[in-house]
Amino acid sequence: MLRRVGRAWFASAAATVLVLGGTSVPAMAVTLPMTLSSVSGPSGGGGTIIGTVTATPAAPAPFPAGTEPVVQFQYVAASGATTCSATARGVIQIAAAPAGMTAGALTVDPATVTRISATKVAFKVPSSPYPVLNDDGTTSTINPRGLELVGSLTAAKWNVCVYDSASTTASSLLATASYTLAVRPTIKSIIPANGLAGGGQLITVTGAGFNTAAGAVTGSIGGVALTRITGAPNGNSFTAITGPRAAEAGLALIVNAPGGAVSSLDPDNNGQPEDADVSTNDAPIPFTYSNGITISPNTANAGAVVTVDVLGAGFSDLTFDAAGTPTDGNAHVFLVKDAYEAAGNRGVAECEAVTVIRDTELVCTLDLSATQLSPQNSLPASGPPAEGAYILTVVANGETTAGPAAKATLVTSGATFTIGPY
Repeated sequence: MLRRVGRAWFASAAATVLVLGGTSVPAMAVTLPMTLSSVSGPSGGGGTIIGTVTATPAAPAPFPAGTEPVVQFQYVAASGATTCSATARGVIQIAAAPAGMTAGALTVDPATVTRISATKVAFKVPSSPYPVLNDDGTTSTINPRGLELVGSLTAAKWNVCVYDSASTTASSLLATASYTLAVRPTIKSIIPANGLAGGGQLITVTGAGFNTAAGAVTGSIGGVALTRITGAPNGNSFTAITGPRAAEAGLALIVNAPGGAVSSLDPDNNGQPEDADVSTNDAPIPFTYSNGITISPNTANAGAVVTVDVLGAGFSDLTFDAAGTPTDGNAHVFLVKDAYEAAGNRGVAECEAVTVIRDTELVCTLDLSATQLSPQNSLPASGPPAEGAYILTVVANGETTAGPAAKATLVTSGATFTIGPY
């Protein structure tokens, strides 16, 4: 026999009416469906859930004032039966076969159950045994790690059952819900772990616990949602497309799965600092958004005037001044031979009349018939820009002394612009 530890909330087996604080509750109470604030969670429990029921004429106060609801998790058999027992059950060791659950009943520690209102109750998913002690004072060994997956299962359904007492003979079932236990997600790698600020980078994330059901997994990098998430059949990887974001390093990839959330900065998802345990990948895996752009079109005839569409990120934070000069402290779009250097390799032409369409897009006009600029000081040189390959570059500060403050976009294939005899 196990000894219950905590509040005294046993009901008399012979009772037909429970009277608390002047409120009479029939022993055979009406059972209502309950909506959970989270319908799934990680193996090992630990999270807090709020259960809400809708009052009915037959049950105007499902959780009456003065009551202390008892919450249990009862296993759902492989057959899919989803019925809570009519009365509370004693604790039962979790067991499973390859086909599914075969046994299990856990009582939530009453110290972590809170009646919020007549229709709402909060409780913590078990992460340790309850009761803690056996009748002889020894520590209980039944479900020592709380609600967890056992055997080869990667997911399991449980009934959430709320009773008016812990009595296994006289309690009444008040509310029921379904809860899915899933593998706690982990991250092993992000390939590649970088992409351009304009987004659109296809990445592959490997790890575990990535449910393959459509919409079951979501993710974001630096607060920007991933799109087109496609999971592998084994749930150990998925592909996705990055969204646009201002350039920054050290960003966390956050993945939300049925088994909870995981950050690439804590990839083994144990909430502990990096250690020497080679069995877990706990070295942070940061993602970098680099300051790159893509342009269209990327070719033009010598002497042509062309409108260029530039995709990137962070353009709303830049100030472009049509009345300014190439060396002022405002932002500029230059046509540069190779990599931009504020003090020595500046643009041979400026893409002018800049219009910021949105934070991720701007357009400008490149006049290839105008006199080219000196790469050294941006003063007028002689003749228009020559045929050849250049890099269209956005800078935040056009001063020759700007140095790193120029924040020039990167030299990438997407930013290459070619002048030729087309």
